[in-house]
Amino acid sequence: MIFLLSSKISGSSNMLMEVFAERKLPAFRFNLDMFDNYSLNWNKDEFEISDPAGRHCRSSEITAMVFYKGLIPMWQSFDNRQEYHAEKDWLISWLNRLYDCFMCYGAEHNLIRLWRPHGFGYAKTWQMKVAEKYFHVPDFKLHWGFSLPSKPVIAKPLTQRPFSNGEMAYAKIVDQAALDPSWPWFTQEIAEGNRDATVLYINGNVHCYQFATPRGSLTDWRVTQGTPDNRWIPWSAGRDFERKIDLYMRDLKLKYGRLDFIIGGSEPQFLEVNPEGQFGWLDDEDGLPLHNEVADAILDPTSVVTL
Repeated sequence: MIFLLSSKISGSSNMLMEVFAERKLPAFRFNLDMFDNYSLNWNKDEFEISDPAGRHCRSSEITAMVFYKGLIPMWQSFDNRQEYHAEKDWLISWLNRLYDCFMCYGAEHNLIRLWRPHGFGYAKTWQMKVAEKYFHVPDFKLHWGFSLPSKPVIAKPLTQRPFSNGEMAYAKIVDQAALDPSWPWFTQEIAEGNRDATVLYINGNVHCYQFATPRGSLTDWRVTQGTPDNRWIPWSAGRDFERKIDLYMRDLKLKYGRLDFIIGGSEPQFLEVNPEGQFGWLDDEDGLPLHNEVADAILDPTSVVTL
C-alpha cells in the first residue's frame, strides 16, 4: 500500500489519488491538516490509522511512503473565522513533530519514495554552490546591518509565509542601497535573459518548459498563478543541458525537483531547485502523463530516498 502524507490543499495529491484508483494501486492518504477527521494509534514501531470513510492503513501493509505538501505552515489556521492563538500554534507544532515521526519511520524501513521530506530541505546557499559546477548562477547576498552602494538587484524571499495583510513577498527589482538595513534580505544579481523556464525532474527523467511570453516588466511569474497568463510551453533545451540537470540532481541526491531558470541570454541562468515543487499546472489534463509518471516513479524501487 502507498501511504501519502499530504494536506487538503494539495491539488496534485488529489490527482495522484485518482491515478492510483484508476490503476488499482492500493493507497491511503493522510492529510495532516485534517488530523481530527482521522483516528491514529501508534504503539512502539507499529501504527494504524483510519480515515473519515472508514478505510484503514496498518504500518505492516505499507510498501511505499510519499511526503508531498504535508508539513503545516505555522501561520495556517484550521478555522479562518478564528483569530490565531497560542493553543493553535502548539497544536500545529505537535502535528509537525508527528510528521517527523512518520518521516523517521519511513527512513528506517527504506519506504520513502521520490520526494525528500520537507524537514530535509536544501538551503539556497548550498544548492547554488553545487549548481555552479553545472550552470551559470547569478551572484547573491544574504545581508542586514550593512549599508550597500546603489545598484539594481533582485530581492527574493527565503520563505513563502504571508504578511499580516495576507500578501506574499515575490521577487522584485530594487536598489540595494534603499533596502532597510535593519531587516534581513536575500538579493541576487539580475540574471541575463528575458524568459522564465522551469525543469521538472522525476527520478531521472527531465521535462523542460518555458513561459509562453517574455518577461517584460514581470519579475516573478508566480503572480500569474490562477490566471490565464500563467501559460507554459515545451522548451527544447538540448541533450547537454538535460544531462547537466541529471548530474546536478544526482549530486544533490534528489529523486525529484522543479528547477527554475532564466533563459534568452548566452546561457541558462540557474535560480533554484525546489525538492517539493508543484507540477500540476504543467500537466496535460488529457491523461495526466506527468502524474502517471510520478506514480510510476513511486512504484520504482530506484526512487527510494535515503536520509
